Amino acid sequence: MKRHFPPLNALRAFEATARLKSFQKAADELNVTHSAVSHQIKKLEQQLGQLLFQRLGRTIAVTDVGQRYFVEIQAALNQIERSTLTLFGEPDAGELTVQAYMGIAARWLVPRLGLFRQQYPAIQVELYNSYLAWDFEPDKADLGLIYTEETKPGLVYQPLFKGSLIAVCSPQLFGTATVDRNTLLSQPFLPISESPRNLPTWLLAQGLDEQQVKMGYHQDNHLLALEAAIAGQGIAIVQSWFASADLASGRLVMPVDDSIPELGAWYLVQSARSLPDSKVINFANWLHHQLTCEQHLIRSK
Repeated sequence: MKRHFPPLNALRAFEATARLKSFQKAADELNVTHSAVSHQIKKLEQQLGQLLFQRLGRTIAVTDVGQRYFVEIQAALNQIERSTLTLFGEPDAGELTVQAYMGIAARWLVPRLGLFRQQYPAIQVELYNSYLAWDFEPDKADLGLIYTEETKPGLVYQPLFKGSLIAVCSPQLFGTATVDRNTLLSQPFLPISESPRNLPTWLLAQGLDEQQVKMGYHQDNHLLALEAAIAGQGIAIVQSWFASADLASGRLVMPVDDSIPELGAWYLVQSARSLPDSKVINFANWLHHQLTCEQHLIRSK
């Protein structure tokens, strides 16, 4: 059986206008223009064959039939909303699991999650901290903040940025001034197991190889390497993003200004099943905004 009722957008415009007693306030609530609401109401009145509002200069008043219609339509819209939430839940609420490397999670993401919570208090972010694995694990996370040198089929990649590889160390070693090559080579470098190519690649760009430098203790990951560097145990070659907070605080310094582009790039990665999820979309938009505000931390040279 064919149903006979006005368009939903027209009913939403009518309900908001009758409730707020204002075309402009209804437009603001619905995130449309004043003229769009006025047009929807006019079409609705034409379809129904009766006036729903009296236009009184810059003000409006709901007619008697409009008031009776408002009571019925508001109840119907409220029931649609209740049914949707009962069956499908609040779209911007619930748990969101984000995969991030331990170093990025500890040094950059965790200190900023309070800002996300302020904006989306109903979304509960759970961090899945991959230790050595750099690949996104869709069976364990809804979204991944991933560094990779090549993309893989079956996943969706949103490019974030390509950063820099830099040398960092404690100011205990050289102070805060930059040093020459001979002074730099007087201290050991800290190999990092999760990024074995970073150190030789950076050294090669300086015209050096691993045979020409002292080697300190091997570190499993960037977080341990940063802590070792802060403790004065040597020089770490890390992605600039990992070290941004420690550089800003003065716990670390750059003994030389030289930096090179990272071998790979940073992406937001997700599986196809999470694409319609508004929680994923909200987190992605928030992260892009944070990175836009902090371009100085990630811009490669």
